[in-house]
Parts: sequence; C-alpha cells; structure tokens
Amino acid sequence: MQTGDYTTPARQRVIYGQPVAAALPAALAGLSRVALVTTASLNRPGGLADRVEAALGPACAGRFAAIRAHTPRGDVVALARFLRETGAEGVVSVGGGSVCDAVKIARLLLANDVHEAAGMDRLRAPAAIEGPRIPYACIPTTLSAGEYTAYAGSTDERGPLKEAYHHPMLAAETVILDPAMTLATPRDLWFSTAIRAVDHAAEAFCAANTTPMAEATSLHALRLLFRALPRLAEAPGDIGARLDAQLGAWLSIQGFCAGVDLGGSHAIGHALGGTAGMSHGHTSCVMLPHVLRWNAAVNAGRQQAIAEAAGAPDRPAADLVAELVARLGQPGRLRDAGVAREILPKVAAAALHDPWIATNPRPLGGEPGIRAMLEAAW
Repeated sequence: MQTGDYTTPARQRVIYGQPVAAALPAALAGLSRVALVTTASLNRPGGLADRVEAALGPACAGRFAAIRAHTPRGDVVALARFLRETGAEGVVSVGGGSVCDAVKIARLLLANDVHEAAGMDRLRAPAAIEGPRIPYACIPTTLSAGEYTAYAGSTDERGPLKEAYHHPMLAAETVILDPAMTLATPRDLWFSTAIRAVDHAAEAFCAANTTPMAEATSLHALRLLFRALPRLAEAPGDIGARLDAQLGAWLSIQGFCAGVDLGGSHAIGHALGGTAGMSHGHTSCVMLPHVLRWNAAVNAGRQQAIAEAAGAPDRPAADLVAELVARLGQPGRLRDAGVAREILPKVAAAALHDPWIATNPRPLGGEPGIRAMLEAAW
C-alpha cells in the first residue's frame, strides 16, 4: 500500500495563453514603479524588452539589461543596487534561466540588506534569512522552468563555482506564458531546454518518493511535450504547439517543487555543467536515454507508462527520448557537445558528490559505474 505526506508548494499564479500586453497589467496591478530585467540580446531596439516596457507603460521605473549567462555574483549585486536606486515596488523579467535566477537572488539581497558579493555567502542558509518582499512576475522565453522553483543558481567568480540559493518563497509570484514571446528564442536553446523539461518529468515520475500529484503532472507534461516538440521541429511558428510546450514545462517541474527527488540524469548533468561547461539542456539530451536504459532493470513498468505518454507503448522509453533528441537536432553524445574524453574521470568524481546520485532508482555503482556510463555516452 502506498503511503506518503504531501504538502502543496507555495501559491503561484500562472497566466497562460494571453499576450503580455493583456496579462502584465493584471499581474502587477497597484504597483507604480516596476523594474524590467532582461539580457543584452533581448534589449535591442524593437526587441522583447521594448514590448514588455510598452505593456508596463508609465509604471516602468527603468530597465536593467546586464545579466550574463550563469548569473555571476557581480551581476546579481549590480541588479540589487539598481532595484534600490529606482525604488522598485516590483520587478518583471523577460528571458531565460539566468535572468530569472538573478531576479530571485537579488530580491534576497534586498530583503537581507546585502550590498556586496561577499555578503551573499550568508544567504545560503534559508532558515536564517528573510524571504523576498517585492513581487516578481516572470516572462520566460525558454522551457527550463526555473521560474517555478524555490531555488536559484549564481556563479561565484572566485571559483568559478555555481552555487545554489534556496528559500521557500523564492519562486516568482506570477509566471506569464505568452508563446509569442518565445518566437525569437534561438532554436538550439528552445529545444535543448525542452528536453530538460522531458528530463524533469521522466525522473520525477520514476522517483522512489514520487507522489500521485507528481505522477499526474509528469505524465501529462510528457504527453504535451512529445506531441508539441515534433510539430515545432517542422513548423517553428506554430503558436499552439509553443503554448503546449510551455504548459508541459510548467507541469514537468511540479514534482520537484513539491520535494520529489530526481536521479542520475540530473546528478551527472550537474557535474557535466560545472566541470565540462555543458548547458543543462544538452546534458539532459545526452544523459537521460542512458540513465533510463540503466534504470529499466528496476522500473520497466514506469518506463512503459512514459512510453505510453509519448505515444508508443511498445517501444523503450530511452529509445523514444533519444529519437526525439535527434529529431530536434540536439547532441546525442558527449563528443557532439564538445566534451573531451580526457575530462570524464573528473566529471565522474564530481557527480559522485551530487545528492541525486543517491536517489537514482537503481544504484549507479559508485564512481566506476558513473565513469562507465559517461564512456558509453561519449
């Protein structure tokens, strides 16, 4: 008999299928000074940032467009300074995971009176810090789904080392899913983060501590993603398919948001990102099929359910994921993603310390087993 103890994640408003011009005023009603945060690539004349600023109208208190990839600490400190100087009552972002993480952490700096990068060290103890106070509305342009979680990452340039920050109230209060805002997202970034969403759903569904809610959201996420992504490979401008992919990404992360553990694909992916510089989307493209094949010895029934959600119940789930990766033009081997074979021992050693190695459904055999999987993926 299945038993458990399920706690609903923090309340979050998700506005989907509505254009930003209609959704944003409702999301930030009553605020007269709202800061806009984005990246240099979206800040060009006529770009997405201009569209969001037009939707904000006179409530826009200023624009910050200096967030770089992997969210360096210096950028987070500069953003917090900007929010203080503009007297922002709220913040809206448009962009991918680096921008979202920057806003999340900058709000922690504001709430805890942190003004320098060195002071960020004490923010990594969630029980001892104040939660964010100013509201945040996120307009994501990728499918990485970080806007829904209570975690954020920032790179400490002294390492460099990517560090995680957590607070129960860290997620964006409002997420606006406007598929038209994703049309300018580079194809590789869009599809690689889409496979990251597939990875979230597959590992949450197969987790030892999964819940009925996580099972339901994960399977429907997989149905949406396996239906929408091949359509988008042929017709990138299909707005309906883009919205389905956004909805799939939203549902894919709900298990993790409620405390469900993930597994080997995410754990090894973290090591590949930190050690080999791979994007998290590409690590999922390469590693998820290998981890599914390894785990099939202990969860074949669950993997059959994944295959059913993908529309091919008689096929191995690992093969279906690998075929989707190839159809989307994403790397299927580590060498295709620029990873040198010589670095694999270092990646295996780093992966061994990731907490999700221990929660993989089937033990990976320590460092030798991880190394063998990496060799197979290379």
